Amino acid sequence: MFDRPTVLPASDRGRHVWGDSESGFVLDRVHLSSEMLHVLEFSMPPGGRFGHSPDNPTIFAADELLYVLEGVLMLSDPSTGETQRAVAGEAVFFRRDTWHHGRAAGDEGVRVLEFFSPTPATGASSAYGRTQPYLERTSTVDQRLLGSWPMASGQIEHRLTPVREHDVAWATRGALELGFLAATEHLTVLRCHLRAGAASAEEQHPGEEFVLLLSGSLVVMTPAAEDANCLYLDAGDAAVLPPGTQHSYLSAGDSQAVWLCGIGPGWTSTGDIGPDPG
Repeated sequence: MFDRPTVLPASDRGRHVWGDSESGFVLDRVHLSSEMLHVLEFSMPPGGRFGHSPDNPTIFAADELLYVLEGVLMLSDPSTGETQRAVAGEAVFFRRDTWHHGRAAGDEGVRVLEFFSPTPATGASSAYGRTQPYLERTSTVDQRLLGSWPMASGQIEHRLTPVREHDVAWATRGALELGFLAATEHLTVLRCHLRAGAASAEEQHPGEEFVLLLSGSLVVMTPAAEDANCLYLDAGDAAVLPPGTQHSYLSAGDSQAVWLCGIGPGWTSTGDIGPDPG
């Protein structure tokens, strides 16, 4: 865990290859992996895919949100055949014990930002998956659809939840716009907007916070932090704020700042966000 607010430049991310010849290979770039929050970016080339194997099961004891940065992601639950399609700016959320396969759709590769909590450091990833019954038979078509779609659209239980623009739940704190992509006891993921020149109210959270700036320029102000009272982010840069860090945001460019924010464990009350500025 980081012990002080820290900038993670776009060029400074650990690389890791996940998978094997049976499951397929995925290139990971790890942003953050601690006891509280796990965030990585994975990519696949055009036509790339991942499945699972005995050594690399894809069933975990964690809540996950996959946010598409570039390209088109097809994400499937191979135990049922349920499949969701997400384009850049959209996400797919699922809770623990959900098998999942993915592939890059269309003519381009795909880049995806993955938020994961509880984290691998707690034993919630592959170590957990290898203790679960292995999925031998997989489905690529959801049998529940056949003969009943779209009439049964409200009756079928979905394990994979798409989060498109109309699915985002919005809130405001002063000038700061908070778009909730996921909010569980384990994981909160937001897309935040702050107009050019505006500053947010001060806040602090019991969980660890990760920020990835998508566009604009952002200053994360941490006045009480030793040797890190301001973090300057350009698009593509990220930052980590330890639990309890007092902070606020300043949109320092000529256009609004837009960023993704992941917090683990997740917010379960308004008190987890910090004082309401009114």
